[in-house]
Amino acid sequence: MRIAICDDNLEFLKQIEDIVSRIYKEMQVEIEVSCFQNGQALLEEMKKQEEDIDLLLLDIDMPELSGLEVAKAIRAMDRECILMFISYYENYVFDTFEYNPFRFIRKGKLQQELPIALRAAEGAYQKNKKRYIVVRCDEGEVRIEETEIMYFEVVRRQIRICLTDGRVFHTWRTMKELQQELSPERFSKIHSGCVVNLKYVSGYAGNDITLDNGERLTASRGGIKTFKEELSRYWSR
Repeated sequence: MRIAICDDNLEFLKQIEDIVSRIYKEMQVEIEVSCFQNGQALLEEMKKQEEDIDLLLLDIDMPELSGLEVAKAIRAMDRECILMFISYYENYVFDTFEYNPFRFIRKGKLQQELPIALRAAEGAYQKNKKRYIVVRCDEGEVRIEETEIMYFEVVRRQIRICLTDGRVFHTWRTMKELQQELSPERFSKIHSGCVVNLKYVSGYAGNDITLDNGERLTASRGGIKTFKEELSRYWSR
């Protein structure tokens, strides 16, 4: 579990790090912790790293870049890390909602509130941690992270897997096999030959489904009904 802590106050930075290390040692969770004293350094490091941060503990009241500004930049990068805000000032809590925080921790109650939040965060991490599928294609065996899959469909008896970065892989695996390896709450079968990642659906009209990149897919009459139900559950989460 990759964890980042950002607080301009060195004393609080050390306190938070100590609590994180103690709680996850008790839970026998392997962690890698990075500490930052300003938001700019954190953002620069996140841009360089190939692996995303899983849990971010972020002070709000910091000079230069506030915690809210840092959170905005992180969410703009489509980071799905578990985000906890930490602050003395409870009036900030409503300002944080825009960035989908997991918890709001009061610095005055750090010793009481943070351990509870960390235990809850580990459960969320286990539920949402990255999943991969391995497919054999012309390029050999390729490991694909499921969040990179925009959709996959049957084309001339092969499965065509379309990724968010524009790459396309073809494999002889079956639709059923791929679906069984992917998170059922994230993927919806819109007709017998196409499954879409709900994360990248921007909207729909009639039987036409629009993706974030502007591409359109067409669902069957039966598929659109199930799709709407699954999309509604996904968006509500």
